[in-house]
Amino acid sequence: MNGTGYTGDDWPAQTEQRVSAQIVTPDLAPLPRAPMAQDPVRVVEPMAIVWQGVEMRTTHWSVHGFTLEAPIPRVLAPGVGRVFDLTVLIGSGATRIEMRVQARADGNEGAQQTSYVFVDLDRAQAEVLHRIVDHVVAHKAMSLTQLLNETEQTRVARVQTGERMRNFRTGFQLSLAGVALAAAGAVTYNHMATVKARYAAVTAGATAISVPVAGTVSQINVAPGQRISVGDILGYVRPSGGDTRAEGMADRRRTLEAERAELMSRRNAMAQLSTVAMQGLDADRTRLTESLHLAERRLGIERATLATLRASGLPTAARQRERAAQQAVVLQAQSDVLEAQSRLDALAQAAVLTPMGVTQGDLRGTTPTLETVDLRIAALDQELAGMAGTGTDPALGAPIVSPCDCTVQDIERRPGEWAAPADTVAVLVGAEAPTVHALILGETARGISIGDPARVELADGTSVNGHVARLNYSAHWPGYTGLQDNVFAADRYARVEITPDQPLHAPVGMVANVQVITSSLWASLRATVGV
Repeated sequence: MNGTGYTGDDWPAQTEQRVSAQIVTPDLAPLPRAPMAQDPVRVVEPMAIVWQGVEMRTTHWSVHGFTLEAPIPRVLAPGVGRVFDLTVLIGSGATRIEMRVQARADGNEGAQQTSYVFVDLDRAQAEVLHRIVDHVVAHKAMSLTQLLNETEQTRVARVQTGERMRNFRTGFQLSLAGVALAAAGAVTYNHMATVKARYAAVTAGATAISVPVAGTVSQINVAPGQRISVGDILGYVRPSGGDTRAEGMADRRRTLEAERAELMSRRNAMAQLSTVAMQGLDADRTRLTESLHLAERRLGIERATLATLRASGLPTAARQRERAAQQAVVLQAQSDVLEAQSRLDALAQAAVLTPMGVTQGDLRGTTPTLETVDLRIAALDQELAGMAGTGTDPALGAPIVSPCDCTVQDIERRPGEWAAPADTVAVLVGAEAPTVHALILGETARGISIGDPARVELADGTSVNGHVARLNYSAHWPGYTGLQDNVFAADRYARVEITPDQPLHAPVGMVANVQVITSSLWASLRATVGV
């Protein structure tokens, strides 16, 4: 060994020793020779050399040298004993190792030289070669202890154990790959089968209250969250022309009262006439009923006489004249019955119309009936009662009355602000259970169906399951409060109502994250595993 590395001549002699032995034990047959760690090892890693631009393959190699498959052509041969530079290529493909080394021909061969030894290997180069050879020795050599203790059963068991370990390792790797693929597929399918809302909030059915007349809000008596009943006064609005408005209401009241008095007098007169007419109708009905009975009895007698004439004797001229005359009498009797019946029917119709104040001359509808008069009187009474119960205060103006038993959600107008009948003064929430409304892009919402399950995550950290109850391809959905009714680019969004599966106690207006599951298979799977 010199300062630059090892040479073929200086390499320790024990690496070249060959150990061969037979181990003999009492009562046992000699065991076959086993290769030891010091035996020459045939390295299976392929090696090739490049000399003068020509690549040549080796049959085997070690840390000391190599043997070529074919001798170097005489023209290119470096000569016996001459040290020359060459390139060693170990391995194949992308992991091929390339080293620049020196070698010389082994002097024991003739002119057709195939064996060569390395000269003055660098320490790093020698380390690389030794690592490759040591790897082969560690995996293919058998120690003396293993040779002494090994039997046919242990060899078979060792082979079977190795096979089981390889099968287990392969199955475990396949299982891991299957789990990874299943997880990736589940994530992908979940992404495809789940529709996420852009915005969602807790909402409730609401009623918008406006002012009865245009004017200035003079007073507000309620606050958000306050419970109110039907008829409660929420506030007052002072009309723009307060005195003129009061005078107009007084004139309207006088007009309504005069009309009601006139209708009441007309109704009393019509009721009296109806009573008299009903009495006359009863007498006429009795008389017409008796006339009808007499006409029917006469018709029966005449028909019997005609039947007797038809059945008697030969049809002489005199008898034929009698039969013809009797037939005329029968037809006249039938006409009398029909006339009496029609009069009785007309009388029955008159009896039906008379209690309503309608006579036979009023069937054209030119005269009001008792029913229409009663309806008009009821409408006048309702309007007069409303005017009497307004409690209008000239100093405050017209009252704003609650139409329901509900809760004040929001106050839109403050005292001193102008309000018109089309403007919202307050928003009232009824006793309906809160629900969730979500805004979803219209194109995405086309895959949603009524009844699809949904997952709602509220801003306070709680979560609740629900289902799609309604779907509207418009972001504007009046009648609810809590979710913005006007959003940017509203024509691109659809509004989805989610009904929770359990009571929702979140306040109206709380934002939420909503995910709608459009696949029934994935929904049942998530419900089973509790995701």
